[in-house]
Amino acid sequence: MNTNKLKAKDLITIAIFTVVFSLILFVISMTIGMIPVAYPFLMAAASVPGGIVWAYMRVKVPKRFTILIQCVVMALLFLILGVGWFGAVGLLAGGVLAEFITSAGGYRRFSMNTVGYAVVAFCIHCGMFLIMLLARDYYYDYCVSNGMTVEWTEIILNFMSWPVMLLTGVLAIVGAVIGMLLGRAFLKKHFVKAGII
Repeated sequence: MNTNKLKAKDLITIAIFTVVFSLILFVISMTIGMIPVAYPFLMAAASVPGGIVWAYMRVKVPKRFTILIQCVVMALLFLILGVGWFGAVGLLAGGVLAEFITSAGGYRRFSMNTVGYAVVAFCIHCGMFLIMLLARDYYYDYCVSNGMTVEWTEIILNFMSWPVMLLTGVLAIVGAVIGMLLGRAFLKKHFVKAGII
């Protein structure tokens, strides 16, 4: 019997915790997004509680393609919740990279799981904010047409720069590592049982 084969209960677990992870991002995004200059720090803040959920997912379903499935579902939720196609693209890119990285550790190496999650957090960050630097006019039109005020949009576009992009990207990675460490601390028994080292 192949224990790495996904079962129906695995898919249900993935679906449930993917929704939880996405809701964490969405709630923090809505909260922090009220302050335009704080918005680029979204993944730095969200990747910490998100890391606890991510760690639990890696313990419950340490199998091939789970990360990719999770990120595809999250990308669809991003689109439904109005995050924007660019955020979904970043998420999918991170999911593909994280799948390769985590599989190199057999899905049971904590270090590789952590690196994989950090890559996902960084790619989400890039997907959501790099467009502000590469396609400023498009992002302006996108925000205004989707109900954001002109004032909010102008403030964030004037605040965003390459140094800010780099700083908040690094903080997203740091937050992801902290989140995974917290997840391992909170779920120590589960990690031992799953054989994740």
